[in-house]
Amino acid sequence: MSTLFTVLALILLAQSLVALIAALRLAHYSLRYSSARFTGFQPKATVIVPCKGIDPGFELNLEPLFEQNYPDYDLVFVTESESDPAHTVLNKLILQSSRSAWMVVAGEANGCGQKVHNLRAAISMVRSIDKRSEVLVFADADARPGSEWLAGLVAPLVDRGIGATTGFRWYQPQRFRIAALLLSAWNASALTLFSERSSFAWGGATGIRRDTFDALEIMEAWSSALSDDYVLTRAVQMAGLRVKFVPSSLMLSRCSSGWRELIEFTTRQMTITRVYAPHVWRLALFSHVLFNVTFWGGILVAALKRNSALGWLLPVIFIAGVVSAAIRKIVAAALLARHVDAEASSSGKWAWTGTILSPLVSLLYLYNLAASAWTRRITWRGIGYEMVSPQETVVRRESEPAQVIPKRDSATTKV
Repeated sequence: MSTLFTVLALILLAQSLVALIAALRLAHYSLRYSSARFTGFQPKATVIVPCKGIDPGFELNLEPLFEQNYPDYDLVFVTESESDPAHTVLNKLILQSSRSAWMVVAGEANGCGQKVHNLRAAISMVRSIDKRSEVLVFADADARPGSEWLAGLVAPLVDRGIGATTGFRWYQPQRFRIAALLLSAWNASALTLFSERSSFAWGGATGIRRDTFDALEIMEAWSSALSDDYVLTRAVQMAGLRVKFVPSSLMLSRCSSGWRELIEFTTRQMTITRVYAPHVWRLALFSHVLFNVTFWGGILVAALKRNSALGWLLPVIFIAGVVSAAIRKIVAAALLARHVDAEASSSGKWAWTGTILSPLVSLLYLYNLAASAWTRRITWRGIGYEMVSPQETVVRRESEPAQVIPKRDSATTKV
């Protein structure tokens, strides 16, 4: 038994070093790329923001979208209904701004995710009234962009080999809560999956040429899907194109989650992953089973058997995890420093607590993986879904047609 755990610890150490190398590569690429100035390719763009409910910092998250350092773009906000609390706030922001902006009421989804339904309703509207827009950009309302966010997502699309660009989200705990720290650390661990040649387009910050979007028939692929980003990513990859990560498009999300929100969010993410990217789910399962069996079991074996090899291997593995987490935090802090106000970026000395939580994060992942292994059902923003397959989604309610809510009486595209 002691020898077995020593061998497992050596394998886990190799895995930890690979993760550390990935964190260093992320740092090298991100800090080099963040100094880039985005000029040249800046065609007319349309930013689409599906909204449901009021997230923490809702208005603060959306206000920067009206003030992007970009010459020509429109905003399209989408809600399920006019009774959505977000609808009133969005109308107020639109009326206060001189930015060309639209409100779309999408109606209830039937046969696809509500977010996907909202996106499709907005794109249908854009197709019918705006022939000039060359780039579609998708944003989430629970994350705050910087002023160069849009320019950063659009600029790389000048390369026709790049099918889509992406940013990512960084959860910033607003106070000392273990659940919030765990959520931040859980989400941050995925940041090292992004690189210059990213394998995934995160739906909260994605840019794609309009003609590429149409050529890949993403609108049709979304018609019965729950996940917008997994479907878009697959379409881009199947076409032999690349997804490029834009570090400067990292977005800040305020985080004050309790245990219920933590478990619901993380398990939902892994359930969606199991259906849409089963190879990723299986790899995560192997990785976290290996870590938890080896780390926690190794501690017990080392204590009972007085195994000197485990006595130094396990601390090294732990330190490697801490260093990887610290690198991700330093990178995120550097990228967000340009556009995050002092109040939001300051979370106290305790924020670094998250860097030592890797063993607990792995336990959380193992729970998520186990829970997601037995179901294809999730609840997302109060709506229940069953993912029969990546091409079939069951929603337990009916739909209604989309309609456009004008901003002002006008004969121009600015309504």
